[in-house]
Amino acid sequence: MRPTRQGLLAATGSATLIALGRFLGLPELFAIGAAVGLLVGACGVWVARRPVDVVVNRSVRPSRVHAGNPCTVEVQLRNRARRPTPVLRMHDPVTGTAGADLLLAPIPVRGTATAAYRLPTSQRGLLTVGPMTLEIADPFGLTASRNRGARPVEVTVLPHVDDIPPLPRTVGPDPDGGAETASLGRVGEDFAALRPYVIGDDLRRVHWPSSARTHDDLLVRQDDIPWQGRLVVVLDLRREAHDQDTIERAVSAAASILRAHLRRGDHVRLVSTSGLDSGYGVGASHLEGLLEFLAVADRSSRGSMHAALDHAERGAAGGLVVVTGRPSTPDLDAVEAIGPAITLRRVVRFDTESRQATRRTQIMGIPPTGSFAEAWRDATLATSRPSPRARTRRPRSMRR
Repeated sequence: MRPTRQGLLAATGSATLIALGRFLGLPELFAIGAAVGLLVGACGVWVARRPVDVVVNRSVRPSRVHAGNPCTVEVQLRNRARRPTPVLRMHDPVTGTAGADLLLAPIPVRGTATAAYRLPTSQRGLLTVGPMTLEIADPFGLTASRNRGARPVEVTVLPHVDDIPPLPRTVGPDPDGGAETASLGRVGEDFAALRPYVIGDDLRRVHWPSSARTHDDLLVRQDDIPWQGRLVVVLDLRREAHDQDTIERAVSAAASILRAHLRRGDHVRLVSTSGLDSGYGVGASHLEGLLEFLAVADRSSRGSMHAALDHAERGAAGGLVVVTGRPSTPDLDAVEAIGPAITLRRVVRFDTESRQATRRTQIMGIPPTGSFAEAWRDATLATSRPSPRARTRRPRSMRR
């Protein structure tokens, strides 16, 4: 139990009136001061005799949300005491805000009550919700007691993601392609060869005419494994290349590009000037890990674009996208100098420079009021489309 601000003022006024009444010999002031003091004491006893025995369950839905999407905190309270609760004041701190402050009506014996509020999700990052406190106060608001309601939880606000098309399929060397990639087990549509039956093969893929001619073993139809593209995204996090607005737009653009290619089934890799190298990966779990990093990525005074490009070029093949704010001329020259294994390269820069193109690199300049999604769609449609599938040539004996 503790006095509130009003309670402290009342107690101070009570002491002052009592002192003045005795000093001036005015019993009226003495009586008023004593009455105020007794009221503060009675309120303290009232609060102390009403302990709160409430079970609090808090849930955040969803616990991972993209910036700008709704996120709701739901709180359920159950009264385990033998008497109804007084009016409860619930306070739940939230990072970057004054927190949620709610008044709850009295909860009957063994009864429950629910409350909900929306979290601010306009900015990406980690939000800490809690620890929650429950407060009861006397009817005059002179004294109050606080009880712990729920432990703190973290909510991840992921970067905003635009729905954009992926880059056209690239044709080039694929050092990690073939059956050793995550595409193992996928079934293509083009005939490659016949091979002996192995235990575990699907009997529906047995080629019965050829098996009948051999008289010995079953032959299984082996199809081409579908081509999976490869993309490296280099995210510039250098402080000198960004202000607070461009870093947010760059992170959102990188997240949009990664999701577009992972949805198509491509092998995707993220390299940042801060030192991250995710390695190539596919699927939803790989995307979740990349988005978790992008949710907390921020400008850094360390790192080099040249070092990031040199690192990204190792083992890279297919496409390359560099997302930056205000790149220097040496930065663009370094992109242009990347080896021939990168057959499609694009630079997304968030400054006032207009779109331009070099001999091998497409450069998208997006002004502060420009839309990244629209500029990306236009640039992708304007890009000449290579062959939709890259195939290694098979010996003539393996063709149908």
